[in-house]
Amino acid sequence: MDLKAALLVMSIMVASATPASPAAPVPGVHGLRGNTEVNRSNSSSPSGHFSNHSSLQNSLSPENLTGYLLEGFRAFAKALGMESAFNETTRSGEFAKSKNCLCIFDVDRTLTGKQGDTRRCPANKVVGGYDDAYGGGEVTLSHLGQYVWGTWCGQECHIRGISAHHRARPNIPVPQNVLSCNRGCKAEKARKMAEELGIRKSQVYMFDDKASNIRPFHGTGMNAHQISCSTRDGDHGLCGATTREVRREKGVSTCR
Repeated sequence: MDLKAALLVMSIMVASATPASPAAPVPGVHGLRGNTEVNRSNSSSPSGHFSNHSSLQNSLSPENLTGYLLEGFRAFAKALGMESAFNETTRSGEFAKSKNCLCIFDVDRTLTGKQGDTRRCPANKVVGGYDDAYGGGEVTLSHLGQYVWGTWCGQECHIRGISAHHRARPNIPVPQNVLSCNRGCKAEKARKMAEELGIRKSQVYMFDDKASNIRPFHGTGMNAHQISCSTRDGDHGLCGATTREVRREKGVSTCR
C-alpha cells in the first residue's frame, strides 16, 4: 500500500470511530505526542513515541481519543513529508468540518499541577513519569490535564501545546509541539500554527497559567486567557487549571 493510501485508511478509521462506552478507559494508550519543535534551536524532532507509562488510558475516554490519535497521525505524516496529503484526506466529512478553530495550551501548572501534591490539589492525578519543572517529581495532571479532550476545544478544535520548558514530559495528553518558548515567543508561534492550519486569528485561543505569557497577545487579533487562577504558587499556578476555565471568549484576559 502506498503511503497516501495508508494515510487515507488511518484517517477514515479515526474519523469514523464511534465509541461504545464513552466513560470507559482506553486500554494500551500511553502518552502519544506529536512533532516537537525546540524553539532555541528552531529544529523539529518527529516523534510517534509511546511512553512506558499506562496512566493515560484513564485520562482519555474513547470519545476523546479521536482527536488525540488524529494529531499523532498528523505528526507521523509530517515526519514523512506527507502532511499535505494527510490534510487532503481529512478535509471532508463531519470530523474535519468542525476543525475551524485552534486551542493552544501551556503545559506546566496548566495541564499539570505541583508534582505529587494531591493534598492541596485533590482533583489532580499522579500519572507517573519524571517531570523536572519547578523542582521536579512525578508527572501530575491537573483537572484540565485529565479532561482536556472533553472540553469544547477537544471536541471542535485543533489542539496544540507550547511550553517554556526545554523538554517534553511523558504522559502529557496534548502534543507538545513547541518547547523553550516563553512570553512573546508563544504569541508568534501561535500565529504560525494558525497560518499552517488555515485558521483565522480570531479563532485562535491560548490558555496559560502565567500573565506574562498572555499579555503579548494584545493587539494580535488572537484570543488568550490566563487560567489556573484559583490556586497560585507565586507567579504561576499551583494545582493547574480546571476545565471550566477553558472559556470560548474573545479578547485577552488575566486572573487579575
